[in-house]
Amino acid sequence: MARFTYKGQDATGKSVSGVIDANDRKSAIVLLKNSGINTTSLTEGAASPAKKSGFSFSLRTNNSKIALNFLQKFLQLHAGGLPVGDAIRIMRMRLNNPQEKQLAETIHKDVCEGKTIAAAMRGFPDIFTGNTVCMIEAGEKTGNLVAVIRNLIDFLETKQSIKKKFVAGMAYPATVCVIGFVVSLIFLFFVMPRLQKMLTSLGGELPTIAKCLVVASNLALHYWWVILGGMLLAIIGFFTYKSTPRGRFNIHKWSLHIPIIGTIIKENFYCQTANLLATLLGSGINTTETMTLAENASDNLFFRKRFIESKKMILDGVSMTQAFEQNEIFPDLGLDLLSVGENTGDLASSFREVFKIYHTALLEHLDILTTAVTAIAMGTAFAMVTVLALSVITSVLKMTSSMQV
Repeated sequence: MARFTYKGQDATGKSVSGVIDANDRKSAIVLLKNSGINTTSLTEGAASPAKKSGFSFSLRTNNSKIALNFLQKFLQLHAGGLPVGDAIRIMRMRLNNPQEKQLAETIHKDVCEGKTIAAAMRGFPDIFTGNTVCMIEAGEKTGNLVAVIRNLIDFLETKQSIKKKFVAGMAYPATVCVIGFVVSLIFLFFVMPRLQKMLTSLGGELPTIAKCLVVASNLALHYWWVILGGMLLAIIGFFTYKSTPRGRFNIHKWSLHIPIIGTIIKENFYCQTANLLATLLGSGINTTETMTLAENASDNLFFRKRFIESKKMILDGVSMTQAFEQNEIFPDLGLDLLSVGENTGDLASSFREVFKIYHTALLEHLDILTTAVTAIAMGTAFAMVTVLALSVITSVLKMTSSMQV
């Protein structure tokens, strides 16, 4: 289903504009006409929809957890036999979390107005990812909503467990770095200046390593505003560049070349794409519509562009394996499995196998990243403490020798 931005006039002649979801341009025009709107402009693609009912989330809100909780509660009610509208209505009344309650109220309102639950969820891109919305939409179209949501919940729970494991693994090196940084500041701004004064009063001088540290502390004390300003300018410049379409695309592309992290980003894409395509094809969605639904599911613009190019090739009659191979959507092992799936007519099972393979690889590389970051943090902290300790020891020894003289 595509999204269209429209402009037109209602029955009273008043100018109206907005966004509508439809399978194609012709369907969008028909839907608007049935709503009493004479279309004057219709463009495929739309800006992110505005927030509804003043509903927003703070930066500290775990939006992925909210999405998972919402889907879990919805599944419990809908799988028990309640229609979609009734299930969300009951959720709206029984949820205690204010944010989840407001989310249920807004989605229930949209569903009552005739929207599908997938279309209602699409209004909250910060909560429900494109991947999630695609799977929900496939479930509604095929009547397999319960099975699709179960699969989706399993996938989201797996992501949550990976995230928790990664955060827990990063906690120790982050703590070491913070402690090392604080200790360094104490030495630079309090210990070294006092040692310098003591040695100067005794007619001595600091050793070379201590002099370098004193120079660094003096620069930080007197030119902190330059350092802070430079950091702020760099951060502002980065986010300004990232806010442009070209900048965001290039950053997504460059991130793939970062050691270990780039591999993790790729494997995360392989897992998400394989799981999504397995669910869509397994739900009975044909290949053409599957590619259409999945083309905007990836958050990485570089991979999204390649996926759209693959979709065009598939619509032109090229096999899925060949299209994915030419656009490097999956590595060789994944392509071999897809080739088997195309030959046997069971692509859904092949995509499930691809997901399992790269999910295992993703976990392994996350462990490697955690170990590497821990080692780097420990090594950096040890090096900092060693340099500081040597500077203090050599300064004390030099001060002692000057006193003996």
